[in-house]
Amino acid sequence: MKKRLSERKTTIRQLIREIDVVGEAMMGLPFITMTGNNSVSVENFLSIAEVGPESFRLKTKSGEIIVLGNDLIARSMTKEEIVIKGKIKGISFN
Repeated sequence: MKKRLSERKTTIRQLIREIDVVGEAMMGLPFITMTGNNSVSVENFLSIAEVGPESFRLKTKSGEIIVLGNDLIARSMTKEEIVIKGKIKGISFN
């Protein structure tokens, strides 16, 4: 009985988290996923303002996202998502 209740709570928490993420995506807010210090994925960006080996500036509905690092490259890109690889040193928002 106790185990079932714990499993239900875990499932409910996961569902709430997923609803929050979907809500943010529907509002057009950027969604950033960083893997270690060598990859960052940005969803819901509007355009690329600047590209260079040490920085990427991305325009979003809520401002700019700046990815700083070394040897940065756009590994893949769609209308909604860009994956930046390299040695990521920081991410800032303007």
